[in-house]
Amino acid sequence: MTYPARPYAGSLWRMIHPARQRAVYSGEGARLYGGRWNMKGWPALYLAVDHVTAVAEYYQGLPKPGMLVPYRIEAQAITDLTDGRGSRVDDRVAGALAADWKRIAALDGQVPPSWALAQEMIATGVKGALVPSAQNRGGTAVILWRWREVNRPGEGAVLAVLDSANTLAGSGLA
Repeated sequence: MTYPARPYAGSLWRMIHPARQRAVYSGEGARLYGGRWNMKGWPALYLAVDHVTAVAEYYQGLPKPGMLVPYRIEAQAITDLTDGRGSRVDDRVAGALAADWKRIAALDGQVPPSWALAQEMIATGVKGALVPSAQNRGGTAVILWRWREVNRPGEGAVLAVLDSANTLAGSGLA
């Protein structure tokens, strides 16, 4: 099945570790370690449509310090893999969410279904996807594979950190 891309604009949220406050646009952790929607070596930015989902996705049941950062996004090519209410759009997406991607990649040496789906979308020029949250039932996460900071050259979804008080060093607004 082909998933259509469409423009997407709105507010997003992301939890970051306090030590990463100078890197609010970085997808380095995802590039170094991989994630459900990106294999190791691919940069990706994991965000959420609401702050509750951002917190749940960040903590994943493990206590650790974190900072909630608000963003604004404007993108031309985002695929929606949800049904509009935070649930999966079809059985293929449900399978990608249910699969133990870490085991499949690390122990089995195979490509998890979520990575295969992401590769297909990236190949069509999609910059990111709305996906059902794996940590907050009914929540929607946003995965970006191509993005750039507002007022910076480059391709991909345009992100701006909403930080009018300039509290985040290196947010592009300080």
